[in-house]
Amino acid sequence: MENLENTIVQSKSILSIQSHVVHGYVGNKASTFPLQMLDWDVDVLNTVNFSNHTGYGDLKGVCSTGDELINIYKGLKQIDIKYDAVLTGYVHGFDTLEAVGKICLDIRNRGKRNGNQVTWLLDPVMGDEGVLYVEKNVIPIYRQILDSQQVDIATPNQYELELLLDCKIVCIESLKQALKLFHDKYKVKHIVLSSLFAELFEDLDGGPETIYCCVSSLDILDHIVFYRIDKIPGYFTGVGDMFSALLLDRLIKSQDIIISVNEVLTVMKNVLTVTKELGKTSGKIGDKNMKDCELRVIECKNFYEKHNAVYDPIYIKRTL
Repeated sequence: MENLENTIVQSKSILSIQSHVVHGYVGNKASTFPLQMLDWDVDVLNTVNFSNHTGYGDLKGVCSTGDELINIYKGLKQIDIKYDAVLTGYVHGFDTLEAVGKICLDIRNRGKRNGNQVTWLLDPVMGDEGVLYVEKNVIPIYRQILDSQQVDIATPNQYELELLLDCKIVCIESLKQALKLFHDKYKVKHIVLSSLFAELFEDLDGGPETIYCCVSSLDILDHIVFYRIDKIPGYFTGVGDMFSALLLDRLIKSQDIIISVNEVLTVMKNVLTVTKELGKTSGKIGDKNMKDCELRVIECKNFYEKHNAVYDPIYIKRTL
């Protein structure tokens, strides 16, 4: 028994509040298994319950209301469930998002009263490449949640950062200004922009096949950090959901945002490469062949705990 105890890793607990699909891998389906493989005890609270993700063009299912989520959370409180972290992703409407904000703030406050720091990663899933795919009235609710100054890590893409700050990002200087405003206004410690498109910038190298990930952290006051990424051709969903889950795990364990992001980007590169190699067709939005583009979450199980880092960080001074 003594030898067995020495080999057991004590799990941490997390509440993941995201979408759910019966078939496929987005939201909680893309996050739960990788987190479990990394020794997390994952509780899931589903903001929608769909047959499949929207990329298929057809789906059946229901969206959770704010009252339904609050009621479920009350049940968790009654049995005194505590968490080390909360992860929030896709929420479709303003009343549901308001409920998610209340739940996460209550978890944070309960943790503080018990002397436990609960880490909150907020992925403000609203749209991408200029296309909004949630109700427009969620934008001010995200701003209200961020105004609480209780979010530790935010992982918007370029378009979502623009929506939150009501500004346009067209160059590195405008990006610096946006990141500074976000830090100053919302006191978020780590901002990880999951995708910046080189073709939309005046001064980023690369064309349509090049994206960048950008890290801005209060732990690194003099620089922001870029990672240049060659796009893997194809249409993939759930990428941001898995990215955020893996990032939360890495950062809590290492406390090093630069290493954490590099390792997670490397994992995602491997996952997308395997997904593309095993897929038989090239799916696109509204295509029934989308099932071949689902992330190979199970087949990639051996990647999640790897600490490889293949990207070279590019350090850019915050001020000239």
